[in-house]
Amino acid sequence: MIGGMKWILSLLAVLAFLPERGAAQISYGTAITTVPYNITKAGVYRFTKDLGYMGLTKYAIGVEATDVVIDLNGYELVAVSGTTNVATGIQCPENRVTIKNGSIRGFLNGVVVTADYSRVTGLLVANCLASGISVLGNHSEISHNRVSQTGGSGNNGLYSIGIALTGTNGTVNDNDVQTTFQTDTNGHYSDGIRIRGCQNVIVSNNRVTDTEPLTPTKATSTGIATDPAIPSGGLVYLGNTVIAASTAFDLSGGVSGKYGDNITSNFTTTDYFTTGTGMVSIGNNN
Repeated sequence: MIGGMKWILSLLAVLAFLPERGAAQISYGTAITTVPYNITKAGVYRFTKDLGYMGLTKYAIGVEATDVVIDLNGYELVAVSGTTNVATGIQCPENRVTIKNGSIRGFLNGVVVTADYSRVTGLLVANCLASGISVLGNHSEISHNRVSQTGGSGNNGLYSIGIALTGTNGTVNDNDVQTTFQTDTNGHYSDGIRIRGCQNVIVSNNRVTDTEPLTPTKATSTGIATDPAIPSGGLVYLGNTVIAASTAFDLSGGVSGKYGDNITSNFTTTDYFTTGTGMVSIGNNN
């Protein structure tokens, strides 16, 4: 009975995080009814049904205009078998774009933003090979998302990453990142959340679980990583939880900043890797 209760509680937790279909849906804006789809004008764009992407182009939805809102409206964008190795779910190189409220599943990359003033929120991004949500831009917000099962044998890149941010004055807040993994050997890595080349960024109240390579003797995994290859400064890591990784927090790429109230459990190498860092503990890290 205890095992059954745990299963029920886990199912309820997943269902609670799924986007709502009903009261939260919108009926205004331009309907996206087929993919691939290019957005070329400012405005609100909405899903009216689940969409399956069967093409082999670079993305299912591309944004070619500023001041755009993409509301998945509680629906799902899914890559049909055969497209996962090449395609991105939503690709955005334009400023002031919001992507929200739905599910994206089965792509090489779920969401890729390379612009400023973006907001990615309320998404369930699952079963992507290389990255779930990747943002390169200033004044960005990545919040209230669930990124699950990032990785796989078709990913030939160096990393599998749940959430990645590069830029200044951004936030990564209240996300769940679950099961980020690598299936090959040769020293490849997996990061639940990766901060790279950032300045004045807050990473707070995120929950990262099960960041693992398949062969931990030949690869490493980090729950929340500050990449030393392109260092970051002015960072705040506050109230995050990391469970199951080679290293819980890698702060070695932080040239300045503070961290506190972070919790770790079930790491295989070290909980806080801080060699050469300018990060300062403000306490209550364990």
